[in-house]
Amino acid sequence: MGSNNFVEANSAIGNSNGIVIFPNANFNQIRQNIAVGNPPIQQSTSVASPPAGGGVDIWDQSAPSNNNTFLGNMCLTSVNAPCPTVATGAVPRKPSS
Repeated sequence: MGSNNFVEANSAIGNSNGIVIFPNANFNQIRQNIAVGNPPIQQSTSVASPPAGGGVDIWDQSAPSNNNTFLGNMCLTSVNAPCPTVATGAVPRKPSS
């Protein structure tokens, strides 16, 4: 990722890593993305990246001074990026018969 970009409304599911922000990236807005299951469970012990040998959903490799912002992303694992707590009490709506 370069500079001054919007990464918005994307899905990153089942990859070695989901969304990766490289060290020189700055002034990017990463928002309203879904990044889960990176890497997929079948690969989690063989992918060589943090944390602990497995990939992550969102990985910000840039310095905090690079002014990248994160807003409203859905993820389960991250490095240097927020993963908001997802409420698990939601009950799916049953379709009418």
